[in-house]
Amino acid sequence: MRLVWCTVVIFLLGQSLSSQGAEPEVVIVDLRSHRAEVRAVLLKHTPLESGTREVVEFISRHLQHNENTPVTVMDGPPPVTSELKQPGAKFIRVYLGQYYDHPEVVFLAAPVLMQKEVCVIWIFDQQNRLIDIYVEKTTGTY
Repeated sequence: MRLVWCTVVIFLLGQSLSSQGAEPEVVIVDLRSHRAEVRAVLLKHTPLESGTREVVEFISRHLQHNENTPVTVMDGPPPVTSELKQPGAKFIRVYLGQYYDHPEVVFLAAPVLMQKEVCVIWIFDQQNRLIDIYVEKTTGTY
């Protein structure tokens, strides 16, 4: 009986180790969520005080997004400086994707589609530490 338990434990450990070497976990953000909810999900994976290297690795290896370009840390204040508590010295901006909001009816005859684009900006201080995450949603009407 002891041999059976040892065999089961060794098998389970082997399965666990082999699954760790598999594809990295992919984080999919629900684009329809409120900005604060998207921010909260991203803060779980890239908490404040994270370094630029950790954030770039998370975006490159784990975050599902719609960009084929390499993740780049940009120098200078982010493009949304007026809405931030701290301006920041560097930032990373990533386009997550788009979705169509509820079709609205104008004058009961012409439907209007509202396309929302979602971007995330990770903001860093002079020491390359994450100080904020800003979720940007822009709306286009068609």
